[in-house]
This record gives sequence, structure tokens and C-alpha cells, in this order.
Amino acid sequence: MAPRANRIAVTVQILFGAMLIGAYAYGSWSAWHQYGGGSPKSELYGVWSVEELTIDGQPRPALVTDQDRWRRVIFDVPTRAAFQKMDESLARFGAAIDTKDNTLKLTKNDDKDWKATFAYTRPAPDRLVLDGEIDGHKEKMDLQLVDRAKLLLVSRGFHWIQEYPFNR
Repeated sequence: MAPRANRIAVTVQILFGAMLIGAYAYGSWSAWHQYGGGSPKSELYGVWSVEELTIDGQPRPALVTDQDRWRRVIFDVPTRAAFQKMDESLARFGAAIDTKDNTLKLTKNDDKDWKATFAYTRPAPDRLVLDGEIDGHKEKMDLQLVDRAKLLLVSRGFHWIQEYPFNR
């Protein structure tokens, strides 16, 4: 009986191991397609630097102390957008991009009555103009696509240990 019990135990272990490998492989594959490199990208995908901004017809220079000015607009997934303020804080919004009408609608998760609507134009592949209303104010933004190759993490790479300080 012992040899038969050993064969059954080995078979159960192999089947259990195969099941674990399959479950982890499927979970990794699903996560890659939902969150990773295989996930759907926004139609306006990228990090966009706000070159010029007018609020209610008044130009807003890029001052670090200006709490109402945007520094960057980030489009990653199709249903979300993030606007980065001059102090580097992020305002995250739900986004609906209509490529037929060239419109962008923003919503807030915590305020169902809040809405922002922009018409957008793409004068060039690396240029984007947003013109519309946000939080009751008329805003127009001229955006420049940030070159991904110039981002520090992409150009320099990641280092767990830095032999020499990078900022010197």
C-alpha cells in the first residue's frame, strides 16, 4: 500500500503545483492586460506640459506660487486624467474623450454635480489645445507633449544604489 500511496501523493503534489503555476500565470496575464503594458491607452496618451494658460481671458504665467495654474496634464488610461498643479500636487478626474466631436469631459468622483468640458484640437502630433470650461471658469490651454525619452527614469534608468550623487 505504501508505494501506491506515494504515487498518489506525488501525483496530487504535481497537480497542485501545476494548478498554482496556472493560476499565477493567468493572474499575471490578466494584470498585464488590465494595468500594465498591454492595457488600453488614452486617445490623448502622454504627459502634456502646459505652455500657455488663460483663465477667463487672463493669461496666467507659470509661477510656482500660483495655486490655480496647471503645470501638466497626464492622460494614461482612457477613463482617467490627472492635472498637475504648480506645487506638483495632482487633481485626478474621470475623463470621457469623444474622438468624433473632439471633446473631453471631466468629472470628480467625490462631487457628482461638478463637470468640466473642453473642445480639443491637435494642430500637430505633439501639440494639444484644450478650450472650454472648468469649475465655472473659461480656460484655454496650449499643451506640448513631453518627450518620454527625456524623462529621467527612462533616460538614466533606475538605480537601487547610487555610487555617486546624481545631483552634483
